[in-house]
Amino acid sequence: MRFKVVLMCCALAAVAGGCKKKGGGGGGGWFVGEDGMMMDVSHDGTLGEGYDLGASETLNAIACRYLDEAWVAGSNGTFLQTSDAGESWESHDLGTTADLYAMATQDAGPVYIAGDGVFFTANPDRATGAAQWTQLAEPTTNFRGLSAAQRGTTVLAVSADGGIWSYADGRLERRGTLAGVRAVAVSPDGTYAIAAGDGLARSVDAGLTWTPLAVDAALRFEDVRIDHAGEALAVGTGGTVARIDLDGRVLVQRVGTANLRALHVAPSTTYSGSGFAGGDGGQTWITHDSGWTWIEGPNLGRTVLGVDEIGDGHN
Repeated sequence: MRFKVVLMCCALAAVAGGCKKKGGGGGGGWFVGEDGMMMDVSHDGTLGEGYDLGASETLNAIACRYLDEAWVAGSNGTFLQTSDAGESWESHDLGTTADLYAMATQDAGPVYIAGDGVFFTANPDRATGAAQWTQLAEPTTNFRGLSAAQRGTTVLAVSADGGIWSYADGRLERRGTLAGVRAVAVSPDGTYAIAAGDGLARSVDAGLTWTPLAVDAALRFEDVRIDHAGEALAVGTGGTVARIDLDGRVLVQRVGTANLRALHVAPSTTYSGSGFAGGDGGQTWITHDSGWTWIEGPNLGRTVLGVDEIGDGHN
């Protein structure tokens, strides 16, 4: 189902450009998830007012860039954009009803969206989000994860059959297979990458080759982030948080008991390592030291599937 974004606070005054939410704005973690859930949580744990999108489509991913721009992708071709730090949201038509699962952005480059049988890329207008989207994927390739280097050219994606894919020079190329992979993260310069799923694997050559990391085989990871130095965090089942150092060593801790499905931590050298995690049941967690310690955040009531930060601290 396609829908026009309508915020509950101004449902009677909706206009083509999207309606405004008084007091909106960026900063903090922006969480998306089941049943159209979109909520913002500040770094001190304060829960924002939330956004009623007027529909119950599952929102699977959010990706932000610049100081005020964010994109959200979800089921049935749902594709949303804000250019005013979340005060209003606009729905865009990609010409597909496929479920969209993954997104990535580059500050000085394109936006990427991927899902069931689709992989789109474009460089949208910053003010309006208008773009000519190029579709690259084969109909039989179902993507589940996507990451793009902020200061480099590396763009990697993972597919449901364990495929590791690279986007470059206008085309997708399958580089290999890692069984059970569900998420991928690329360092800002594009050199390092971590693949997460039924285990962890690491690349030091922009995803050309991969080395499995030593970790408990019973752990299942759902999301991963990596910093400029190649150190990473991954989250997964039963509140698992894994720290991965530059030598590929893995340190595992537990944060609560719920499965964690989404993670965002701003680069520690620039933004003090503040970040967020969330997952089943809507429980959120907040860190101020790049994931070494966590404090309990508000419960959002619905399963969290994606998180990023509008403003300086975005991926």
